[in-house]
Amino acid sequence: MVQYQPIITSPDDYKTAHKRRIIYLRPFLLFWLSCLFIEIIFLAVGVFIMTGTRDIFNKVMWTLVFCPLGMGGTLGGLINSFIVDHHYGKKAAHFTAILTLLVLSTCNYLCYSLDRHFGWFGASEHPMWFHWRYPALWVIGYVNGLLLFTDKGQEKLARINF
Repeated sequence: MVQYQPIITSPDDYKTAHKRRIIYLRPFLLFWLSCLFIEIIFLAVGVFIMTGTRDIFNKVMWTLVFCPLGMGGTLGGLINSFIVDHHYGKKAAHFTAILTLLVLSTCNYLCYSLDRHFGWFGASEHPMWFHWRYPALWVIGYVNGLLLFTDKGQEKLARINF
């Protein structure tokens, strides 16, 4: 027989449950938005500077749908598993930056390898366009970590109803 513990047992628990829900959704949403913003820039550079509008449907689907969902979801899940409810403050921000660097660097290298095969974003002609990103990935993770795991960052997110 399966036994379980109900999470919400009384109407008073709804407010607490709503607060907890926000804590666990924020990493997903913040990293999805961050990854979407980054991918929009990469798409613009890819289209306007690198390879033009050739294979535009594939470029748009990868940069605006698959990559942000995959990267944001992966980072949100890892952060919820290893940082939320375990660490807080600058330590959590550094840990978030390390996780971000590991996950997004892996995605970046995968994108670079795939692009050398498909040629959608100019990896063969402009390999440094893909490899200068690694320090920027750590900075993105650290800034998002400060927003998620410091009092000032949470105040900023709450001010914009995020």
